[in-house]
Amino acid sequence: MAGSSIVTPDTGRQSAWNYVVFTLSKSSTLIMMMVLARLLEPAEFGLFAFALLVVNLFDYVKDLGFGASVVQSRRPWAEIAPTGLVVTIVVGVLAAGVLAAGAPALAEVADRPDLAGPVRALAVALVISALGVIPQSALRRRLDFRGRLIPEAAGAAVKTVTAIALAVAGQGVWSLVYAQILGVIVTTALYWRAGGSGLRPGFDRAVFGELLRFGLPVSAVTIVAYGIYNVDYLSIGSRLGDETLGLYTLAYRVPELLVLNLCIVVSDVLFSALSRLQDESDALVRHYRAAVAWVMALAAPLGLGLMVVADPLIRTLYGERYAEAAPMLALISLFAVVYATSFHTGDVFKAIGRPGILTALNVGKLVVMVGPVWWAAGHGAVAVAAMLVGIELFSSGLRLWVLTRVTSSPMRPLLGSILRPLAAAAAMASVVWLVSLLTVDIHPAVGLVILVPVGMLVYPLALRITAPVLFSAGVDLARRTRVTTRGRARTDLTRSN
Repeated sequence: MAGSSIVTPDTGRQSAWNYVVFTLSKSSTLIMMMVLARLLEPAEFGLFAFALLVVNLFDYVKDLGFGASVVQSRRPWAEIAPTGLVVTIVVGVLAAGVLAAGAPALAEVADRPDLAGPVRALAVALVISALGVIPQSALRRRLDFRGRLIPEAAGAAVKTVTAIALAVAGQGVWSLVYAQILGVIVTTALYWRAGGSGLRPGFDRAVFGELLRFGLPVSAVTIVAYGIYNVDYLSIGSRLGDETLGLYTLAYRVPELLVLNLCIVVSDVLFSALSRLQDESDALVRHYRAAVAWVMALAAPLGLGLMVVADPLIRTLYGERYAEAAPMLALISLFAVVYATSFHTGDVFKAIGRPGILTALNVGKLVVMVGPVWWAAGHGAVAVAAMLVGIELFSSGLRLWVLTRVTSSPMRPLLGSILRPLAAAAAMASVVWLVSLLTVDIHPAVGLVILVPVGMLVYPLALRITAPVLFSAGVDLARRTRVTTRGRARTDLTRSN
């Protein structure tokens, strides 16, 4: 933990803002799911999830990696933005056109006659989101993640309200489809307001070639990532049907919100920060290790906590008819913790200009996981979740080992950054599990009211033992945040008087 100080206040502050953005956005989605779970059938969630599964393949390649390229590039923004804007719009329109034209064939292959309509409609959302890639990248490039707050929060709020209103009106799965489109329209429009100042279309052949050389490997990474992230959905949807896929989708949402999105929001900031350190190897490695320690300090207690309260949480959020999703939630939460241990290795590989390493690792992972996950789907969605945990354990170990070889850095300090907060989280989860044995006969919501505070009390005490430096840094950060907040409040009061 000696390298903790290398994480600059700017990086930490921007990560916090990015997490606030995602939390507001995804919290709205969770609220929407909680309400819709009482208005829609699991099979309707499953059909929408399958439609998104198809659309997301095209969403992953709608910018050819140019969104990341303009963040990583050392050229002035005015030189690269016009070309990036033209390419992302053109590719987005082409991708949406192919998707819409192929929707009937996809529905026939999937043996889902109702799939073509939602897929075609969601292709419209794909075009609109492509329009916002470069304005969003402008904010990422200048580490202005606070600027993402209004676009993401407003889009999520509009989507939530629209979906609930249409579901109440009896629109079924279309309530989710129309809400998705309207949410994307609002988000994209507000991104242009926040990051689109001065943006004009243009094309420079030299810039295009430079951005494409970095963007194509990144795009390849995202395509492979699409397969990795969706092979479980595809296997469950194909072998077990829409109802089971709906249960699995709802189970996945909570660890996705609290743990997986934490990794994503930190990644947005960390990639930008590491790109600035790409020529300073030692500083880059220290920065990465410190960031991973903070990520694990948050992700591990969240994930392991969700694992031990999965049953009362599912029953409270979605109702008794979704109780079968509890074991899925428990295993997916464990998977999310393992996933967090190595996720940010990819930020290092991309920042140093070697995204091909990430592509190779992900291709290998996808090849390894397809057969076992498909086999597991034949034994149920719980078996699929368990298989994901096993595969991720192997994959994370390999990624960490490759990182140490590529950066010529020792493994021991990196493992310390991961294992110290993980040990505290495991101790917390053990205590919460023991207490949960005493709450099995009470109402699930009451059980959560008891179990969550127990975890919140035990974890910092355990962290003080396993990672004292990290604990002290957290306390110091909390104190400084409180002082800053009080100072701003006093300033605002003085101004108002």
